[in-house]
Amino acid sequence: MNSEINKVHDLDDVDIKILRALQENCRLTTKELALKIHLSTTPTFERQRRLEREGYIQKYVAILNADHLERGFQVMCNVTMRQINREIADQFKNAVEDWNEVTECYNVSGEGDYMLKVCVSSMHQYQQFVLNKLGGFPYIGHIKSIFIMDTLKLSYGLPL
Repeated sequence: MNSEINKVHDLDDVDIKILRALQENCRLTTKELALKIHLSTTPTFERQRRLEREGYIQKYVAILNADHLERGFQVMCNVTMRQINREIADQFKNAVEDWNEVTECYNVSGEGDYMLKVCVSSMHQYQQFVLNKLGGFPYIGHIKSIFIMDTLKLSYGLPL
């Protein structure tokens, strides 16, 4: 069986409690986290660092309000390539990393090759993104835009 799949079995109940608590609030101090999981601070600190070292915790982020920052016009953009190979995929990945309008990008199966989440201020700004950035990538065959009208559920955590 795949060792990555079995990796979760290396976690005990305390590790899971730490991960759950940090998903809810990553700004908890070690002391606050220790109180929440009913463990002293030193072992809590050591466990949290181990979870970081082993890659269970990738990074800590602040979740920003897109509307307050004039990035509330959000679009899911399906991109289908005319041609695809490793070199083109790497070029596209590098391009997407440079486009600050793109907040998420997934290589998908089914309809399209990539799914991008684009956050901009307006339809006009999205049009400029499509014309100047996506349209400038030579291997794109088709773009399908899906405009987000309302967010019904947004969860950044994983079920544990």
